[in-house]
Formats: sequence, structure tokens, C-alpha cells
Amino acid sequence: MRFERHQTQPGPDHAIGPDARGVGVGFAGWPERAARAFGQQVPGGADPVAATEALTTRLEARARVQGIAAAEEWAADIRGMILSRQVAVDSALWTGRRTPEAALPLPVDLKGAEPVPMPLVQAVVAGAPLALEFGAPDASGPCVALDLRCFVEGGAVSVDALERAVRTWTLALIVAAGPGRRPGAMILAGLGGALMRLGLGYATPEGRAAAMAMAALAEAARWAAAAELGLDAGAAPIIRQVPDRVPAGAQPALLRARALAAVRKDAPEATGKAPMLMVAPLGSLAAILGLGDDPLAPVSSLRLDAERPEGHIGCPVPELEAGLAAQGHDPDRIAAAIRHATGHGTLAAAPGIDHAALRACGIDGDRIARIEAALAEARDLRAVVTPWRLGPDFCRDQLGIDPETLSDHGMGLLERLGFDAARIDAANRHVFGAGTLRGAPGLSPEAAAHFDCAETVGPRPRLAMAAALASVLSGPVRAPLAFDGTETEARVHSAIRAARRAGIAALLPQRLDARSEIATRLREILAMLPEGIRPGTAPSEVLELLDAAGRSRPDARRHARDLRARLLAEPWSGQDAAAPSRTGVRGMERLRPGGVADP
Repeated sequence: MRFERHQTQPGPDHAIGPDARGVGVGFAGWPERAARAFGQQVPGGADPVAATEALTTRLEARARVQGIAAAEEWAADIRGMILSRQVAVDSALWTGRRTPEAALPLPVDLKGAEPVPMPLVQAVVAGAPLALEFGAPDASGPCVALDLRCFVEGGAVSVDALERAVRTWTLALIVAAGPGRRPGAMILAGLGGALMRLGLGYATPEGRAAAMAMAALAEAARWAAAAELGLDAGAAPIIRQVPDRVPAGAQPALLRARALAAVRKDAPEATGKAPMLMVAPLGSLAAILGLGDDPLAPVSSLRLDAERPEGHIGCPVPELEAGLAAQGHDPDRIAAAIRHATGHGTLAAAPGIDHAALRACGIDGDRIARIEAALAEARDLRAVVTPWRLGPDFCRDQLGIDPETLSDHGMGLLERLGFDAARIDAANRHVFGAGTLRGAPGLSPEAAAHFDCAETVGPRPRLAMAAALASVLSGPVRAPLAFDGTETEARVHSAIRAARRAGIAALLPQRLDARSEIATRLREILAMLPEGIRPGTAPSEVLELLDAAGRSRPDARRHARDLRARLLAEPWSGQDAAAPSRTGVRGMERLRPGGVADP
């Protein structure tokens, strides 16, 4: 397989700025959170340029041995994508060692046709950390996460760049695994941001159609690259699952996917497996990309806390301006909409509380300047106008207010100055924004709804998005499903059944307001088990663990000791995990130190 150099870099990065994109970007261009995450998981990660150079040099040498043409250009593409954070690479690819499997969430084997036990549903609603497994497990090798936000530019999918990235990393995972070994997988991430950059609503049929078109292009590129290498890439991508009518910005992606899938590959007999394309929680890769754990989640907020040398400052997420432009709004309307959502950043001309109102209370110009300087790092005026910013002596001598008498560590100063909640809220909206485009001047309710963020997008649209991708991708879709305490057992049960019917490989329910006691107790129990041994995944066994975790600490530890004794008494014979055992403990697995199950 020969790679020809025609890489195109997407436009300004969502987090590091246009000056830090491209091959050779320095570590100084990365946000602190991304830099810290990279340094924690990569050997020599304090210097990402040197660490990336070492990785690409090693892969390039392997590629030459395996007869890959244009290996130098291919390695340069890998280097550029890592350093511009278009991708994040699993630590296993840097170290050559498999990352140990996390203790939580607890996997629950629900592959059979039996109904989901209601006690499990009740445990999910109560906040138990579970992974409901309906299909095949995920990849056993290292993973690479592709940030789809980086492949949308000018209101359209950057077809060449996305295809190129998938082809590049398909080959990279194959080369890293070596001949005869199964490679890892590619994870699609940043979908919510990509859809916002296209100006499409996450919870709309158009948004799902565009997501399917992007996934279909990535799947077709993976399949074509693997077939050219003579690898078993599975059946041709199921492009027919994608609706014929997709939004204009995603139409070229669908057309390219169909063209790739239509080409018959007269390759020799397959010599190995190809990497999978999947959806799974990002784990430690999330911080490097500037995302949350859920790769399919909607954008979390329209306001971004950007890191600057002078501190954190609030600014609009780049997806907001890009999405408004994709919808065809003129620059003035875009600017007004952004101010509505993320604020003016100043109290000048603010309704309710402006500079004149502060002066009328006795606050002088110097202290008003202090307040203005602090607005960029705040979210609420109550946390800005405090005795500690104005000075305790100033409050006592000039305002006649003793700071010690204020509630909430001084955050009640505005109320003491005579501003009621309505005036404070109006000023807050002016300075920090409404947090939504609903009600923005010049935008219809339908157009504004396309920019709804994660907190207003419920579990059903997220489940529908995961199901849409599961119908296109060859690999498993492991979908986190966030919900709050208002969800009933019946609705959660319905969502679980719908996920299984839709072909989702695993559902990871996450109650947002769940208490952490049960997770803490589960970790304590699992930590008491012998190293390299974990309990079974049958629903009855998981419920037994959850019951123990819900008891007092002495009872939980007693259960852990009993479970340890039972697992140690079970002779390891390599039997099927689903087969009943003499002790009644099924699904017990003994692991190698590297975290890979013995065959």
C-alpha cells in the first residue's frame, strides 16, 4: 500500500489556536489539561515533540521492514496529527504494554435473549456503575481516538482529510501490532462538536444523518485501506443504512463513502485482521482532546474556560461561531448571537447593575476596575463583588458593611448593597450570557435549538445517535448514557431494551447525581480479590456484589473474603466463562499481569 502526500490540515484548532496547528507544533500551544494528561500517560511526555518523534521513528522503521512505501511521509502525517491533537493515542501504543482494565464499571453479560432483570434496572437507577454488555467485546489492542471536530471546516466535512486520517491510522495500528497479531481500534470522538460546526442539531434527524455519513466515510476508508493491504476487513460497509438525503455539509462524505465501498478489491487471501472502527468511552484520551469521556456527547457548554498565561478566561466555544456561519448568518447577527449566549464580558451598560449603579453605592473607579478585571474568570457577579476584592477595610469604612456579617463567605455583598435577585440575574446574563441561543436576536427558535448543549439533550436523543452509528460501523458501539434522578425505572428499562434491539454492543448508564458510596465500596471489595482474578459477569453474580456493596463496611469486607475464597477454590481449567462451576461462581477470569486474559 502506497501513501501519496496530499494531507490537508483542517482550519483553526478548537483549543490550541491557528498558530499551533500542523507538523512541528510545540508543547507551549497545548492547554494545561491536555499537556498534563499527555505527560502522565506517555514516557517522556514532558516533551511531546521528542516523545512523538520517538514513536514515529519506531513505526517508520517497522513500516520499512514490512515493505510499506513512502514510510517517511506516512510517519510525518502521524507526527502532525498527534501534535495538532487531531488524534489522541492510547498509552499502549507508546509503551507497548496493555493498559490494565479498570475495575469499574462492572461488566454485566446480557448477551442472551432473556429479559433484563429488574433488580439490575433498579441498581442502574440507584447509580450503580455498570456496563451492560449486549454484544462482542471491544478491541484488545491499543486505541486511537480521532476528533471529528477537526474534520469539519467551512460548514462541510473535510472529506479528504478524514479519509486520509483513517487510512493513516489503519496502517499505523497494523504496523504497531506486527505480522500475525490483531491490531487495536480507532474510536470516533468529538461528534457533538462536529455537528455543531456543521450547524446541525444533535437531537434532529439531520444531525443523525450527518453523523452516519461521517461514520460511513471513516468505515469505508478503513475497509479500503485494509483490503489494499490484503487484510480481512470484514464485509463491505453498509452504506445503504445512511439516508439518501443528508445535509449539504455531509453530502460529499456520503458520496465518497459510496465510491470507496463500490470498488471491488481483488486482494490476495487475507493475511490478518484489520483494525476496527468503534465508539467507546475515551478514558485518559479525553483530556488530551479537550473532551469528556463520552465520545458521542453533545457540546457541554457554549462557553469555554480557555487557559491563558494570565489565568482562565471565559470565551465562546469555536463550534458556536462556525455553526452559525454554516447556517448562513451574517457576521453582525453571529456577533449578537454569541454575545447573547456567552455575554458581553463587562458591566458597562449592563441592565440592573452597571458602573453608575456601583458608584451610587459608594464604590470608586479603582475598585470598579478591579471588578472588571475579575469578570473574565468568573461565572457569577456574586463571586466577583466581594469584600475580599474591594478590601475589608474599604467595606467597613466606606460602605459601612462588616465583612464578617455577610453570608456565603462574602458573596452576599451585592444583596447588602441593595441589589435584588432580579437585578443581579439581569446583570449576570449581560456579563456572562444566557448559556443558550434560545431568545437570541435574529434567530428563529428552530435555528437556536440546533445549539442546545448536553444538559438539555436528554438520554433518548443520545441513545438514538448511538443506534444510528451502530448501524454503520463494523466495530462495537459502547455508549455512555447520562441521566438524572428524575428518570423512572420504567423509562430506564425501556432505554436498555431499546439499546439491545438497536445493536449497541454495550450501554454504560451514568446517573449524574449518583452518590459515590457504592462505587467506593465496590472498589474496596474488588481490591481484596487476588491479583489477576475478577468475579464473574453473570447478572446474578453482579447483583450479589451490589448487594454486598450496599451493606455496612464490615459486611462488605466479609463478602469480599468469602468471594476470594470461592474464586481461589475454583480450579482454572480454561472452561467457557458462561459454563456453571462447582462453586457457583461463573465467568471468573484469570489475567496475565499485562491485563490480557489467557486464551
